[in-house]
Amino acid sequence: MSTSKPKSSKLIFTSTVHPIHFKDLSGHNFERMVFATLLRMRPWRRLNWHGQTGGDEGRDIIGVCEDELGNETTVVIACANWQKFTLAKAKKDINRLTSTQAKPPHEVIVIAGGNVSAETKDNCKTHADSKKITICQVWSGPDFEEHLRFHAPSVLNRFFYGEELPDDEAELRKFMLELDPATAKEAGLLVARLFNRPAFQTPIYCESSMPAFRQAIADTIGALNTGIWRDREGAIISRVPPSHVFPDARVSAGLTSCSKKLNTLRMTLDEGIRTNAIRPCQCNNPLCTTHEIDPPYHERLEQERAEALRQAADALALLGVQLS
Repeated sequence: MSTSKPKSSKLIFTSTVHPIHFKDLSGHNFERMVFATLLRMRPWRRLNWHGQTGGDEGRDIIGVCEDELGNETTVVIACANWQKFTLAKAKKDINRLTSTQAKPPHEVIVIAGGNVSAETKDNCKTHADSKKITICQVWSGPDFEEHLRFHAPSVLNRFFYGEELPDDEAELRKFMLELDPATAKEAGLLVARLFNRPAFQTPIYCESSMPAFRQAIADTIGALNTGIWRDREGAIISRVPPSHVFPDARVSAGLTSCSKKLNTLRMTLDEGIRTNAIRPCQCNNPLCTTHEIDPPYHERLEQERAEALRQAADALALLGVQLS
């Protein structure tokens, strides 16, 4: 199926609202919608759909995000579009998710197609705690619908227009890269993901991890300017609307200003490294990424990062989008 279409220099938005009955979908189609939605929700290093093979042992989708040090953390998502969501089935899924991993995943998300009581959600989290899972989320059908409408209304539009989502993981990923946002808010949410990650949220101390921080600055500048978001190896993470395509000139100007502020931040970081005011710690561990930062550089870095984030937050607020 071809998804190619001419690209305009400006974003054009449409919207539509339809009721969603997830239980009318096959388990396979439900997983496809979940995978497509998740692609739009976080800055994944990797996100793989294992459920399509039929041999997933309960591991429908496995993703990798980064923590505040740039280290990989595993997120496992179980799709549970059952006729009736029960605690016993949820526990069984959580048990499988942990037993098939070398160590407990950092986060587990169980996504149901129907209603889930607050008590059942709490009991699932308690069971996950017993399996040494740090974070456990249970989304009911209405919860998933909220995420779907908020983060990926373009997926809904295509679904209700009768254009079936691709069946192959690689094709589905390509489809999502090429799929234009359906609303101005969805476009803003795609940009917001650039900032909703540890590099822009973790306080900068006298000792901090600088390589991941500098990489985040560089790939964010690139994404704002070109619309292509790449990882540290240069592979495409996602396509985002670049600053110049937003119809509202105030949004474009604000995101352009953010990019300039980020460049100033990068220059300050490079200056500190060049003058040895920012330097690797003396632990002699070749894998250590911690750097010692002399005053006033950590204050300058905090201040300049905060100014860049303020420019982004003000611009995205015009679209009804808030930064975390």
